Formats: sequence, structure tokens, C-alpha cells
Amino acid sequence: MNMATIKNKILEVYVAARVIVQRYGHMKKFAKHIVALVIKEQENLADEELAEFMALNPIGRVLGYKRKLNPSIFSKVRSRSDQRIFEGLYYWLVQNAMKGRQLKLIAQDSTDVPAYSRKDIYARWGVRAIPKKRPRSKEKVEYFFGYKLHLNADAENEIPLVPAIESGNKHDSRLF
Repeated sequence: MNMATIKNKILEVYVAARVIVQRYGHMKKFAKHIVALVIKEQENLADEELAEFMALNPIGRVLGYKRKLNPSIFSKVRSRSDQRIFEGLYYWLVQNAMKGRQLKLIAQDSTDVPAYSRKDIYARWGVRAIPKKRPRSKEKVEYFFGYKLHLNADAENEIPLVPAIESGNKHDSRLF
């Protein structure tokens, strides 16, 4: 992808983010920070690296970053933003990526996510298969305490469609 195409895509995401952040009570300028956090995740950057990237890269200028910001702005944005902003932007991105494409094959899988504490009231005991890499005894399954991340994806285009996090005792078939 050339720089002009990337700038156009970033502008599309920025326009969508402006609409979404206003829906949840934030000002339009909050959207540039949301888009910057999306870029941060895509490029696997730390907050300090993101601040420098936005100051030096043409993409940062497209979003309105004129100078290097204090990296703490991004942690403030994360703490003040509503989860529904990221969820709305995610679903907008998926819808935009799927535009004009036909869904032919859906893949579904889940992975377990251990709870940080046994006192977590939403976590439940679940069952998982013991990986083949580990030596097994007679048991083919083991128990864990936590959650399961379930994901449905368009298998041909490799686009995640619907993520869901449930307690560890929910089987894939119940969420499909």
C-alpha cells in the first residue's frame, strides 16, 4: 500500500471515529487520539513510540498532530473513553472491510483466558484439552478457572467478525 492509500484509509477511520466519539459524549478532537490508539495496536508501539510516530510521520499530520505530545495523553484517553467507542469503531471497520464481499465460510474457535484471582465472581471453571506438546497421563482434558474468548471469522478473507468473552464453562457450540 502506498502512502496516499494509507492516508485515505486513515481519514476514513478518522471520520468514522469522530461520529462514534460524539455519540458517546466526547468532543470531535478526541477521535484523533482513538485512531492513534488503533495505530498503536496495529504497529505494536509503546505510548512513547506512538507520540514520536504521530509527531514525525505524515499520518500524524493527517490526524492533526503538529508536535510531539506527552505520551501520558494516551493513557488518559484509554481511561476516559467508553468501551463502546472502540467496539463501535471495530464493527465499523469490519463492516467496511466486508463491503462488497460475500461471506462463504465461517471459522470459529475459542481460547481460554485464566482469571487473575479465584475471587473473580464472573469467572467459572472450564475444561480444555491438554496440548499434544505436553506429556499426557491418562487424562485428555484439564480444568482451568477463568474465561473463554470466542471468535467467529470470515475464513477466506481472514477478517474477525464477532468476538465474545464468556465464562470458562461456556462451550463453543453454545455461542456459535
